[in-house]
Amino acid sequence: MGGSAGLIVLLIMIIVVIAFVVITTITGRKAAKKEKAQRYKAVRDEIKTFIAKTENKKNIRVEFTKVFARKGPEYKYRDVFDVIIELIEPKTQKLIEKRAYEVEGITQKVDKKNYTTSWIVNNKLDLQATEQRVAIGQKEIKLSREEIKAMKTADRLKERELAKYEKDEIKKIREIQKHHKKDQPITKTTENKQKFVPVRARRDK
Repeated sequence: MGGSAGLIVLLIMIIVVIAFVVITTITGRKAAKKEKAQRYKAVRDEIKTFIAKTENKKNIRVEFTKVFARKGPEYKYRDVFDVIIELIEPKTQKLIEKRAYEVEGITQKVDKKNYTTSWIVNNKLDLQATEQRVAIGQKEIKLSREEIKAMKTADRLKERELAKYEKDEIKKIREIQKHHKKDQPITKTTENKQKFVPVRARRDK
């Protein structure tokens, strides 16, 4: 009897654990799907606003074709996307034009656990060049060894240029702070122990 009771308890525990995992997975997927839909809506609205401001076109529908996150040393701390869209006439449902835009996400920390991302349309891109860049990034176009080597060399060069730029900027800031301290009267201040932590947005995959 004792063995049977123990087996029943074990089976109940296993069922509870499985049910918890299933519910958590479903809830997580729903939350991720909802977050993605909200993100796409925000980007869609920003593109429509950009078109309205630059071209005075308002009654259009924006449909996403491809969204690709840029990679490389210059995008280490930036979330920049190549967004290829189709402009649709709402009444006739006809394709007006296919376009590409550069969209950037700026993430800010709201509190200890929450973040908010605002989206900016930087500029309109050349469609053909963007499609080729996305195709290369998604490995739809195979590059030769020479082309891959050239890309890696270009990335290393960009990394060195960025490192030098950051070093020069830090040097300038320190010089400004040094002169600023000389000009300021000496006063007792309280120590600020809060530390700023840079935040990077999660990419849409």
